[in-house]
Formats: sequence, structure tokens, C-alpha cells
Amino acid sequence: MTRTASLPMYALPEMEVANSAFLAALQRRLRVKGVDTTEIRLDSNRVVSDEGIGPDVFFTQVCGYPLFKHYRDRGLILATPHYAFPGCVGSTHRAFFIVRAGDPAQRLEHLRGRVFGCNSLLSNSGMNLPRLSLARIAGGKPFFSSVVITGGHVASLERLDRGSIDICSIDSVTWGFFEKFRPDAAERYRIIDETVSSPSLPFVTSVKTAASDAVALAEALQEILNDPQIADIRGTLELTGLSVPDAAGYERLAEYEREAAELGFPEIR
Repeated sequence: MTRTASLPMYALPEMEVANSAFLAALQRRLRVKGVDTTEIRLDSNRVVSDEGIGPDVFFTQVCGYPLFKHYRDRGLILATPHYAFPGCVGSTHRAFFIVRAGDPAQRLEHLRGRVFGCNSLLSNSGMNLPRLSLARIAGGKPFFSSVVITGGHVASLERLDRGSIDICSIDSVTWGFFEKFRPDAAERYRIIDETVSSPSLPFVTSVKTAASDAVALAEALQEILNDPQIADIRGTLELTGLSVPDAAGYERLAEYEREAAELGFPEIR
């Protein structure tokens, strides 16, 4: 069986070289540890499907909300990355509510009755975190006139720019990379509010991965984060550290969901 190693969650075209270099460095470290990587295909853009993490997934990064809600029995967390962007503290990030730069709204409450763009109903930063923020001000009633599914965070920003939506929720790491690599485009938007924090998107492997290989993966990741020879790669990817898996942190995502439901806001609307 061919297994895959991918970094699909933060994968602007401008990042492809750095993502590929990170995966290649990981593969080299694994070979030194005696892990057979001949059948591992490096694919920087392979996204985990809605069906979950299959046995072919050797290494990837996923959203923590669907991982713990829908396929927690299929993925093993290896580490939680730290990013050097506003909104990120240690192993946590958050989501930013984004509007067009010229929008007259000054507070989130001013967006009531407008159109929301959601990348996916399985997204923590695009749905779960903003749902809680909205639940706290919506009074149990629909907040938006409609919700549009865009298919991705960058797609949400593109729709926002075109005017087909009025607001979206983008995770702080995606927004950080967008500002970094597309600063002129980023000037067309502004942050109007932010959500509570949550653990950053974890690095995972399939539960079918051999235990010895999973240990080697976790060790190789730590080594990469401390290797001065690839500091430029880490700098491009804004990686500053790793934390050991903290299941309790990801369980808070379900608590956010429950709080929103108790406030009469079980879905983003």
C-alpha cells in the first residue's frame, strides 16, 4: 500500500516549495531512524477526505474539530505546532472575523442580517469557533440572512472581495500567511472581531501506522524544529515550536459546540 505524507491545510501556491522541503526533511530523518519510506508518496496538497483518515495516511495536518467529532478513532495526534502570527499563542490559534476594508460595520453586532461565507461546516475556525461568538450575541435567533458554503478559507476571501458575501471567519494562521504572501490583496480586508482560542491544527498519522513508526515521526518532527540547517524552511512556514499532544485541549472544541447549542445556536445561521 502506498502511503502519503502531506501538508494540505496551509498550502498557498507560494508555500509549495517550503512545504515540499519540510516533507523531504521529515522523510530524510525517518530514513536515518530506519523507517522504510520507499512507499511513502510526498503530496503537499492532499486533503483528508470527509470519510476521515485512512490507513494510507502516514503524515498530514488536519482540522481538530472534525478529527475529534467525526474520526477521532482513525487519527493519532503526533504534535501540535506553534506559529508566529498574531492570534497564535504557544500551541493555540483563533479565528478572525473578516470584512471588506470599506465596510462601515464597526462591531460584529453590526453584521446582523448580512451574508456569511463559511469554508466548511466541518471547520473549527470557519464554523465552530465563530458559531460560539455569534451564539453569545444572537439571542437564540438567526444572525445572518444567509450562509454560503465557499469550500475554503481563501475562497471565502475571494468571495468577500467580489461582494457575494459580507463576512467570513478565517483562522489566524491562514490569515497570517495571506498577509505574508499577498500583502496587497490583504489590504482589501480588515479584522472586525476574533474568536476564543483553540489548539492549532495538529500533525497526525493514521491509527493503522505501526507504533514504532509513529514514535519515529514524533521524534523526527521535534528534530526538524530544532535543526539549524533548516531554519529557513521553518521561517517560511512560521513554525516556532511543537507541543506534545493534549487531548483535553481539543476536547474543548466540543465544549464550545455545546455552549452554542445551550444558547439556542446549534448551527451557524
